[in-house]
Amino acid sequence: MDDVTWLREIPTCKMRARDGYMYEPVWINPIDAKKQGIAHGDVVKLHNERGWVLGAAYVTERIMPHVIYQDHGSRLDPIVAGESDRAGANNLICPTNTVSQNCSGEVTSGFLVGISKVDELELAKQYPEQFNRPYCPHSGQILTSRVIEKN
Repeated sequence: MDDVTWLREIPTCKMRARDGYMYEPVWINPIDAKKQGIAHGDVVKLHNERGWVLGAAYVTERIMPHVIYQDHGSRLDPIVAGESDRAGANNLICPTNTVSQNCSGEVTSGFLVGISKVDELELAKQYPEQFNRPYCPHSGQILTSRVIEKN
């Protein structure tokens, strides 16, 4: 549902950063945000040993201290393939375990990550090709190619 324009009008759905990109919100308690030097709307990096994804800080008391939340299932917009993502597709950094031996659901909540503030304009200089892909702020990344199976 990342490309549903009217959903992007909801403040907890997407947040526009200085670079004009609509980032997936990362809920963080004001106590933790202050300790990390993170302000509401800052672009942040969620990272662990599996990689990193970006999001925009949504500073709110509606989440407990020492816990962060980013909705999962964002559209993929890779920076370094298989390692990092701009759109917040945190499926890249979640454990590969399934919820049980009888169910194939992903474990996309309750795993450890670090959080740090990043400068998205500096990242754009570091990864110019990835940050200059065709993009519409109303519907997200514009896909310009596709795979067609020939019979």
